[in-house]
Amino acid sequence: MSREELALAGFFPADWIPSGTPYRHGELLVRMSTRGSLRLFIPEGGGEVEVSSGSLFEPVVHYVGALEGVAALLQALL
Repeated sequence: MSREELALAGFFPADWIPSGTPYRHGELLVRMSTRGSLRLFIPEGGGEVEVSSGSLFEPVVHYVGALEGVAALLQALL
């Protein structure tokens, strides 16, 4: 997915990330809905992205892999 597609899917950059989380070196995007929040972490320099929900400190990981695979995951989860 491109940045534009992520924005159209409702993801926006997190304003602040607390210390002690695994989301330190990269970009964290958040999608809020009535069912809760979904996070997408894109590590610096590329690599596998992570889609998670739940606590920032003990996330429930739904997907780890290529950014291109996020679209199919979103369709399954939402």
